[in-house]
Amino acid sequence: MSDVELTHMTSKGQIVIPLDIRKEVNANEGTVFAVFGTGDTIMLKKVHKPTKEELNSQKTRR
Repeated sequence: MSDVELTHMTSKGQIVIPLDIRKEVNANEGTVFAVFGTGDTIMLKKVHKPTKEELNSQKTRR
């Protein structure tokens, strides 16, 4: 796990995820995150977007 890094939020509510952390979790432009907030904590979790093949295989299982 990376060391703690600081970032800031813009007036539009955007934040920059530091490059070292983006590399560590393999997050690129277009990566989708679920956002959770509680108290003074905000957490991001990468969301796996299924491929067309994965979706099609799920349809055939039914």
